[in-house]
Amino acid sequence: MKIKLAMLESDSSYLRRVVPMFNSKYADELEIYSFTDVDAAMACLEEKKIDVFLASHNFKIDFNQIPKRCGFAYLVESLDINMIDTHKAICKFQKGELIYKQVLSIYSEHMPNITGISQNENGAMKTIAFCSPCGGVGTSTVAAACAIALANAGQRVLYLNAEIYGDADTFFACDGQFDFSDVVYAVKSNKTNRSIKLQSTVKRDQSGVFYYSSVRIPLDMMEMRADDYQILQHELKALGCYDYVIMDMDFPKTQSDFKLFEACNSIVIVGDASEMSELKINKALRGIRILDEHSDFAIYPRMWLLYNKAGLNGIQQNEIRSLGTFPMYQTVSPAQMAKQLSLSNIFVQLM
Repeated sequence: MKIKLAMLESDSSYLRRVVPMFNSKYADELEIYSFTDVDAAMACLEEKKIDVFLASHNFKIDFNQIPKRCGFAYLVESLDINMIDTHKAICKFQKGELIYKQVLSIYSEHMPNITGISQNENGAMKTIAFCSPCGGVGTSTVAAACAIALANAGQRVLYLNAEIYGDADTFFACDGQFDFSDVVYAVKSNKTNRSIKLQSTVKRDQSGVFYYSSVRIPLDMMEMRADDYQILQHELKALGCYDYVIMDMDFPKTQSDFKLFEACNSIVIVGDASEMSELKINKALRGIRILDEHSDFAIYPRMWLLYNKAGLNGIQQNEIRSLGTFPMYQTVSPAQMAKQLSLSNIFVQLM
């Protein structure tokens, strides 16, 4: 199913550049109509059943003529302009991929009942969760390292930071205005098409890892519950875009939070082997064993332990598998450390 996109722009040379680019990169996703005349553009909206209409802010638009099913945004010349009056604005001088994602976002908001585009059911997607009952042991760093390692191995991988105060942008970078707040809204709202919103807001780091930028307001993360993440996992699986989802998450604090593990193929607990770390991990493992005894779903067999080499004095033996140990580099940034750790072969066991 193609999105029908109409573009109204007085600069014909701009249209001659951008339309071929869209046709080349997104021929399977977009059907494009371009205009320099406002009357011709307005007549096309109903005739061709246009889904998204982008018009230069230089034109006077009669919004009564725009069908309700058609999304609209102004084309502007500055990244600093996000709205004109009550209408969205898209900077026309940016990467085609970023314009395309904003078109997807507008489309999803005006087509709540469609099933999405490029949705190939793919039951092979695996989810690997990284968490720890201890703080400051490098959980996010090794989760990011695992994502990079899988991408280096040719896998399609999404790094999903579900921590309330987490920051995916510490490890990954890409242009784009969307962040995880848009995902929260898509999951919590029944008025948007979740699958397309997930496609339009995701970013891709130069390492090949897909990710969502962190929310600007942490309160947005507090809106997400275990059931919401289950919905998100289901939607990601239905997209068929990823082989692996690496979920970097807070350790569950309530019994209902453990539902997050139900869709996980592997769960990696990170510690530094200090006395306090071992105490917390063993308490957590005892709690999980009790949960397993009273549930049809078994968490314990899916768990791995991963240790920071900085505290290897007297590791206690646990019944769950050991993934190995990783070094801590004190003089490098978290992003550099994640890239260095991704070269380790310890993550092969999770594949």
